[in-house]
Amino acid sequence: MTEQPNPNDQLAVAKLTTKDAARPDIVTKISASGKMTARQRIAELLDPGSEVEFGSIAAASSDGDWIPEAGGVDFIGTVDGQPTIASSTDYTDHGGGYGAGRLGRLFAVAFERRWPVVLFVDGGGSRAQHPRSGLGHIETSGQIGRFSFLDGLPELSGWVPTVAIVSGPAFAGHASLAGFSDFLISTPGSSIGMGGPPMVEAALGQRLTPNELAGSEMHELSGGIDLLVDSEQSAIDAAREYLGFYGNRDTPSADPVKLDLNNLGCDYDVRLVIDSIIDRDSFFELRPNFAPNLITALTRINGAPVGLMANRTSVLDGSIDEKAAIKIGRFVEQCNTYEYPLLSLIDTPGCTTQPRKKKKTDTLASASSDLPGLTRWHTRVLLAHQQRTVPLTSVQLGQNGGLAGTLMTGVSSTRGVPLMKLAWPSVTIGQRDGFSAVVDHNAFDDVIEPNETPNRVRRLQSLLKGSGDTRPPREQKKHWIDTW
Repeated sequence: MTEQPNPNDQLAVAKLTTKDAARPDIVTKISASGKMTARQRIAELLDPGSEVEFGSIAAASSDGDWIPEAGGVDFIGTVDGQPTIASSTDYTDHGGGYGAGRLGRLFAVAFERRWPVVLFVDGGGSRAQHPRSGLGHIETSGQIGRFSFLDGLPELSGWVPTVAIVSGPAFAGHASLAGFSDFLISTPGSSIGMGGPPMVEAALGQRLTPNELAGSEMHELSGGIDLLVDSEQSAIDAAREYLGFYGNRDTPSADPVKLDLNNLGCDYDVRLVIDSIIDRDSFFELRPNFAPNLITALTRINGAPVGLMANRTSVLDGSIDEKAAIKIGRFVEQCNTYEYPLLSLIDTPGCTTQPRKKKKTDTLASASSDLPGLTRWHTRVLLAHQQRTVPLTSVQLGQNGGLAGTLMTGVSSTRGVPLMKLAWPSVTIGQRDGFSAVVDHNAFDDVIEPNETPNRVRRLQSLLKGSGDTRPPREQKKHWIDTW
């Protein structure tokens, strides 16, 4: 039972009002909807007993009374022993619009300490000042440090992992926080957009629900989120798993699934190849329903983090369209900035672009044009590889048409040359012509039997995690990570 404060201790009373125990009706209502309160979210995310709260008091009245913070809660704690900053809006309290100055303060701490950030963001937008301002109060929750909430997350991009969880409506400033994060998780029925239903209704005269306007289900298919999961608890579990890769922290190695790769057949499932190489139960896929012709996943080999890319031949024959190119480019940036070696499994007939559907309003010129897909996005992929410094190992399983294989590895004659290029005997070798834009795309370090792949790749990865390949701590980030 929670000990009740002395009524004469106004500071303790003010702090108590921010606890779940002080508002049982609201807690019951939230629980009935299958969701968690702001404090329950934080408690599920952080290791028990590690929580240090920031900012429970927001202001002092002219009479000397303490005014509690509203709209959300902020903490520092640990996730599996890793110091982590955790912040949650509270949609039931002023629409989740709590002080932006507090977030800027926490972002400054994250920048200085290189601590990950996890944000639960559902609400109608961040507020510039406390809702009780103008009442003669003196704020105690103003900005401290170098960042505001708008420039803090962009500055953290590529420096520390930033995770956003959206499990309700997130509009305006809340949507910005979600969009700046490098890993975005959401739940069905949620929404992420810059302008909420009232703004749309005022402009267009049409009333839409938040989910109809900017539903997470739509964002999942268009690449706006990394994962769509079934509940807040699943979102928290995914956030913890994502953070588990940070800092190249090893886990106990688990032997991969043993399969006969020599007899896969032509219509093979690339997941079988993946499962035969990576540690068992270490597959953590990102954006599975966006560009499903390409798999991107964080995995482990010999207990160490590895970023994995693979063409899925069952979708578009594994060809690389504009969506897949976008997916490759950002994944390479993500792995490079957090020092995850890359493994690329290649079987693709080439690059393709999706024709734009004709509209009645199209002119003759616009009707005949394609979307600005690979004409722009394939260059973004090559730029990502050009700045890549982490090692990349590639295995060509089948085809490697045109520029597509190069998008999976980078140009082999320049910076970021693959650490090792392997091929199976069944690969399709193209004929080089005088106009080829790809140098030595048929050159391999070795041709191996499929069954030799797991042992060869796992041994090579074990060398990368050895003491001879350790790097000094970085004093500045390599680059930012592209938003979606």
